[in-house]
Amino acid sequence: MQDETLSLRISKTEGRALRERARREGISRASLVRRALRAYGVTPEAEPDKSGYDVIKHLLGKSRGGPKDLSTNPEHLDDYGR
Repeated sequence: MQDETLSLRISKTEGRALRERARREGISRASLVRRALRAYGVTPEAEPDKSGYDVIKHLLGKSRGGPKDLSTNPEHLDDYGR
């Protein structure tokens, strides 16, 4: 991300509210303002992180030829880890 600096004037009341909210959320004032810009629709939402399922879902159901009871039959674990 290429940053750009923005300077603006806000009232003391707005500044105090911004500081308190940022402190309560545990984030910087700048992060809080960026979040507000996204919520207001000024900037696009970031791509959501993919879950493990999203990463492998194209592989599910593709395996052919293995034992059908691989996950339930303890005999398949005899040599596991050796």
